[in-house]
Amino acid sequence: MGFDFGKLPRCGAKVKSRNGEPCQMAAMKNGKCYLHGGKSTGPRTKEGLERMKVAKTKHGYYTKEQIQERKQFSSYLMCVKKKLQSVLEEV
Repeated sequence: MGFDFGKLPRCGAKVKSRNGEPCQMAAMKNGKCYLHGGKSTGPRTKEGLERMKVAKTKHGYYTKEQIQERKQFSSYLMCVKKKLQSVLEEV
C-alpha cells in the first residue's frame, strides 16, 4: 500500500563503474540524481554570477584589465627607451 520507489525515474548518467551501466539512482526534477547535477542550478542573478566570477579568479593575470595595463606599460617602456637612446646618441 505504500509508495513504490522502484517506479521513480532514474538518473541514467554515464558512470565510471566497471560494468558500464548507467546510474540507477532516483532522478530529481531536472532528470539527474543529486550526485550527477540534480541539486545545483548555478548562479542566475547578476550578483550571483559576479560572486562566482570573483570566487573563481585566482590571480587575474589574463583579465581584460590586466592585459590592457601590460600593453600600456609596454608601450610606455618602449617610448622611454627610445628617448633614452636619443639622449645617449646626442652625448
